[in-house]
Amino acid sequence: MFGRIPFGQVLAVVLVCVASLAVPGSVALGEDGDNQSEKLAQLYSDFLHYARIGKFAEAEANASKLLSEENIDPVQLMRLADADTESIPTLLTLIRHTSMRDTAQRILDLIREGEFRERQDESRIINNIDSLSGTPQMEYNAISRLRESGEYAVPEMIAALKDVSKETSWPRVIRALPKIGRDAVGPLVMALGDSDSNVRRSVAWALGELGYPQATPYLLKIMDASDTLPETRQNIVEALQKIERTSDRAQLVNLADAFVRLANDYYNEEGSVKADPRVPLANVWYLDEGTLVSKKVPTEIFGSVMAMRTCEEALMVDPGNQLAISLWLAANIRREARLGMDVESAEADAGSDADPTRGDDFPRSLYFSQAAGPMYCHLVLGRAVADNDKSVALGAIAALDVVAGSTSLIGTEDYKQPLVQSLRFPDAEVRIKAAIALARALPKSPFAGSDLVGPTLAEALRLGGTTQIALVDADSSNLNRLAGEFRSGGADAAAESNLAASLDRARRDFQFIAGIVLSTNMTSPKLSEAVDMIRREYRFARTPIVILSHPNEEYRAKEASVGRDMVETIESNAGSPEILKKIEDMLAENGSAMGGPQDASLALRAAEALRLVAIDGRTVIDIRPAIPALVGALAEEDESLRIRAAQVLALTSSANGQKAICETALDAESSPSVRIAMFNALAEAAKHQGNDLDSEQIQRLVKQAADNSDLALRTAASQALGALNLAVSEASEIIRNQHKG
Repeated sequence: MFGRIPFGQVLAVVLVCVASLAVPGSVALGEDGDNQSEKLAQLYSDFLHYARIGKFAEAEANASKLLSEENIDPVQLMRLADADTESIPTLLTLIRHTSMRDTAQRILDLIREGEFRERQDESRIINNIDSLSGTPQMEYNAISRLRESGEYAVPEMIAALKDVSKETSWPRVIRALPKIGRDAVGPLVMALGDSDSNVRRSVAWALGELGYPQATPYLLKIMDASDTLPETRQNIVEALQKIERTSDRAQLVNLADAFVRLANDYYNEEGSVKADPRVPLANVWYLDEGTLVSKKVPTEIFGSVMAMRTCEEALMVDPGNQLAISLWLAANIRREARLGMDVESAEADAGSDADPTRGDDFPRSLYFSQAAGPMYCHLVLGRAVADNDKSVALGAIAALDVVAGSTSLIGTEDYKQPLVQSLRFPDAEVRIKAAIALARALPKSPFAGSDLVGPTLAEALRLGGTTQIALVDADSSNLNRLAGEFRSGGADAAAESNLAASLDRARRDFQFIAGIVLSTNMTSPKLSEAVDMIRREYRFARTPIVILSHPNEEYRAKEASVGRDMVETIESNAGSPEILKKIEDMLAENGSAMGGPQDASLALRAAEALRLVAIDGRTVIDIRPAIPALVGALAEEDESLRIRAAQVLALTSSANGQKAICETALDAESSPSVRIAMFNALAEAAKHQGNDLDSEQIQRLVKQAADNSDLALRTAASQALGALNLAVSEASEIIRNQHKG
């Protein structure tokens, strides 16, 4: 009967909904007798009935017929749902616990659409406003229905207060305004700008009764307006006092500061100003020639749009307000990000069409950030770092990378610290792009965090390859077991019985240490000390740590993991796949992947930044920590990255780097273009540091220079050979090979 639905899920549906069981055919027909209305009511009733008794095939069939109806009326469906008090709980249970989730969600969406349309119905709202003048019961019912209409009732209520033919009903309309609730505040604060003194006084009183602090800056603005009457100012003072008492929040008297505080509330999406997340669109209200109108924006950008708007109000009062400027920039970046736009691009994007509050010619956020200059970009970045907001951080860094030199990027001033702080950001992409910006500036003076740039750039260079793990276990049999499992599974483990030996090997041989595995039985240092030592080394500051808990040593694992980020515990007999899964999950939470960032374009940008540093030769950025990663990049599939990595290694005076370049140049599996670039890089390396090749490599190089069938390759090899300035015998061998008798 239940198909593929687990019995427990069916039981959950039945238990939740049994109180409202209905029998097919039992729903009353629509009052208008309309055939479609009757059919809709019957289909909805049958759908609920079969869903509640676990006959999901029959429920799905009725739901499909219902959803396929032409010109289905969401308002009627909403009323059918209202008539059955368990409708919505049933739908929510189906969505959460059964295979009917998609169908049930579509029906629920239609019901929500019906609620939305009912709330907005203008004639219904006007009729309810007129009913306010009736008997007490009529007034009570009208207020209840106006409350259901929420913010959509306010424009008509304000219009009624401006209609002298309805003057006798004004007291009741005014009394009803605050009973609409929190949703009324948005349009009401805009209505304060109306020139009608009756409207201003009435709205000020209503806002005081509502007691929401978001009204404060708008009340202060109108109190300072030259056309505000003395009696209206008194109403505003009383309203501000009521708001302070109701909210228990001290009200700011400086207008710019009050708007900035409200902007922060919108940006942080505080409860009292946050848009209802259950609806897809939110209203941004305006006063257009005395009429309240709204523009609908996606709910997810409402806070950003309103933060920008209130920052603009602050800047109209105080044009130099730094907090307002930086917050506006941050909100604009976040707005774009939530619209799915690339915050690092200045190009036009169709995603902006979803925001009607900005014109077609509104520039991209990068334009504003660049125009504002480095100081404001730092302030935006500081907010992003504090919030762990990746999108805003990327937008700010993109602007800094374009407009800021080393003196603007780095310094002792507080506002310049966020870029360096970004090197410790939870997300790898932010860390790397911050490091690229710092490296490209070629700073000459030491700064706190300069030692982090090279390792962070190295983080970008690994696109895939073997997963590399540091493994420590004093139990040699368990150590050997796990090391073997890692190797057979395609991973590489620096497996040692003590921490120092494992990390030394990892530093020397590995490009990207995906994770560190420690055992509870380790000594010198003990486990907790080892975790702290690892975290003090920048390269491993965010590396996942998995603790192997041996029998009767669980307390050591708990002591080392409690209160520490990215430290997980597993039993010592766990297999390598389980350990790798824990590491993978922790990396994902940290914005990284098992093999590194795996972004070819980002890796190439990082390599280019390292090349600029190497060419400059005078910057405080130390690229030596990136040498192992550069060597590893020579084996990547991306040819542009391989070539750029070789060009950097050629300038590093690294013996390992020179040998790795030579091996890649001699690799017959590489394309001719890559091999020629490698020979050129080898020649460059030889000019800078002399010969670091071993004799076997030299002999293979001589052979390439002497008799490779490809003249271009032979020529490139010969140039590298010449730059190595080898003994006479190698040059003689090449010449002698040309002898034809």
